[in-house]
Amino acid sequence: MLKKGLVCTLAAAVAFVTVQSADAMELTAAHVNPPGEPSNTAFAELAKKLEGSKTGLSLKVFPQGQIGDEKDAIEQVRLGAIAMTTVATSNLSAFAPSVGVFDIPFLFRDANQHPWVVADGPIGKEIADKIEKESGLKVLGWWSAGLRHVFTRKVDVKTPADLSSQKIRVIGSPVYIETFNALGARATPMPYGEVYTALATGTVDAAENDSSGYRNMKFYEQAPHLSLTGHFFLYKVVVANADIMNQLTPEQRAEFDQAFAEATKLQRDLFNSNFESDIEFLKSKGVTVTEPDRSAFVAATKAVAEKFTKQFGEDLVQRIRDAK
Repeated sequence: MLKKGLVCTLAAAVAFVTVQSADAMELTAAHVNPPGEPSNTAFAELAKKLEGSKTGLSLKVFPQGQIGDEKDAIEQVRLGAIAMTTVATSNLSAFAPSVGVFDIPFLFRDANQHPWVVADGPIGKEIADKIEKESGLKVLGWWSAGLRHVFTRKVDVKTPADLSSQKIRVIGSPVYIETFNALGARATPMPYGEVYTALATGTVDAAENDSSGYRNMKFYEQAPHLSLTGHFFLYKVVVANADIMNQLTPEQRAEFDQAFAEATKLQRDLFNSNFESDIEFLKSKGVTVTEPDRSAFVAATKAVAEKFTKQFGEDLVQRIRDAK
């Protein structure tokens, strides 16, 4: 929940843009990601690129959940209190249900090619149009949150049976909950900011995240058993308030789009390159890294995948699976 004082501060001091002159415009962005996480780095780089703007643009970033969680950020973008944010598809689907198709378990073949063939092609444009129609938000682009893996306090997860009765923190979306219940775990939705403490106190036995989040949030300190299940690939969608973006002059929008394209490449490249260094770092911290046979996990979640395939359309899901 947003703190009233902070909302007032945003409304009074930040608003959605600060007009400094006839042409100058300060955009604002907010996100939940900590330092070292690629989305944090990409937004910082975007702000840096706009520091010397020739068209009067600038960007002020509120990182690490300063205005609340991802659903809070989405609401603030819709209201125009901030200009843009980047959020997981699983959270965006509460406002734009169509994007939930990307959260089907084991939908993507890998983390560095298949998702971008989909997002940067006709399917990505199709889903972006649906997001804009359903939520009123403007899709600026698709960033990466990588493949997600399971980590536990005490158990090396080699098969679905190892998750039996494990209370696992998940993002609060139906597909996440049903996927882990199908694996025999007890799916427990919980805000991201509460995960470390929940692991430390034993409120949950496990959680799931990408390697970057697992490392940068220091979850490994409380849950040192990492299993590379790769059960979901998670997009971080960058969405903006359409009215704010429409205020940019053609010259400002061209400059913004160029800077944003460079930040997007950086963000994706960081996720691709960071994985191996993350694993090396985690092993140096005593983390046990397990590489299970994913086929058993795919089989255990087949009914969940089939249910959501029917919901979103078999033709669409097959086009995503076949994209090359």
